Amino acid sequence: MFNVNHVSISVTDLEKSIEFYKKFGFEDFKSWKAEDESIKINMLKLKGTVLEMFCYKEFAELPETAKDTSTDLPIIGTKHFALGVENIEKAKEFVLSNHICNEVNIKVGRLGKPYFFINDPNGILVEIIEND
Repeated sequence: MFNVNHVSISVTDLEKSIEFYKKFGFEDFKSWKAEDESIKINMLKLKGTVLEMFCYKEFAELPETAKDTSTDLPIIGTKHFALGVENIEKAKEFVLSNHICNEVNIKVGRLGKPYFFINDPNGILVEIIEND
């Protein structure tokens, strides 16, 4: 009956964020902007998943606590979204060779799945996790 329809994030630079997420295979889907350009919305799609990005002219910065799982997970609320991969080592190579980040620490989670985290251009946590 239900499925996940989309994930939403707020960003400071829409073009920079679009460029970042396109590296992972996301494609332009829909966009909209207010006449006064106080807000722009862009949707990207990866397979069946939609990533909706809000970009406000006036925004508040991401709190420092939200940039790392050790300080973010204890705080109630939505935490991050994850991109699934078939091979975590290949994903690590991709992230490093595309200069998405300088260091990758693969860990095995409490539920037994290998994963690592990266930050998008706004500091938003994105998990890369091996599929079942």
